Amino acid sequence: MSNMNIFSILSIILNFSLVLIILVRSPNEQSLQENLDPFKLFESSSRAEKSIDKLIKILTILYFVLALVYTIQRYF
Repeated sequence: MSNMNIFSILSIILNFSLVLIILVRSPNEQSLQENLDPFKLFESSSRAEKSIDKLIKILTILYFVLALVYTIQRYF
């Protein structure tokens, strides 16, 4: 499997994950509770909100690092 395929697959997975998480993360606290209610992952919506925000930041950073590595790798 070439590096291009690996970068493409990782990029698709990161994009998909970011979109899903951003859709779950709602500016309305009641909607956030309704979205997370079936999962029972968090005790409170404020903790869930902080955790989701951290995850979004991490995935966004990973996405840009992946793009940077891909761009640099193309030149070598």
